[in-house]
Amino acid sequence: PYKNQIIKDIKKILLKWGFSKNGIFSNSKGEWYLFSQIFIIFLHILPPYPKPGYVSSSVHIFFMIIGIIISIQGAIIAFKAFIDLGKNLTPLTYPMKSSVLITTNSYQNERHPIYKGLLVISLGICLSSLSLVHLFLLLSLAYILKAKALKEEEKLKKFFPEYENYIKAVPAIINNI
Repeated sequence: PYKNQIIKDIKKILLKWGFSKNGIFSNSKGEWYLFSQIFIIFLHILPPYPKPGYVSSSVHIFFMIIGIIISIQGAIIAFKAFIDLGKNLTPLTYPMKSSVLITTNSYQNERHPIYKGLLVISLGICLSSLSLVHLFLLLSLAYILKAKALKEEEKLKKFFPEYENYIKAVPAIINNI
């Protein structure tokens, strides 16, 4: 009975977010962006290539420490933005019907702070591993998140008329670029 309730609760959340069997195959709400994003994030567990033996151990330790600090900062950014969205959080590019536009806290200085946090984490992993593979993963993640953000913003403009002004006032991820 407890296991069945967990499955029912998961189905309820997925339906609330807008997942459907049809959407998974047609990408109607950006499901493929989400799956690509998750896949690239998962690939960060790959070992570094080339092995960091081409630099001295003190240089490698320096970059490991810097990378870990940067990844922690990224996790804090993403976690805070996650909390700030509250009930409005959806992993898809399409806002839920009950959503309200959040433009305060984490969303006051950038429109996509969760994406920023994920990219900062990826950058930290790239630096700590000194890996070309992880540099490629960082660039791939940036590409996917950019495409996902553009699709998301199309929907947000339709859903929230005031989003157009928000776009003009607040940068997507990085201020002054």
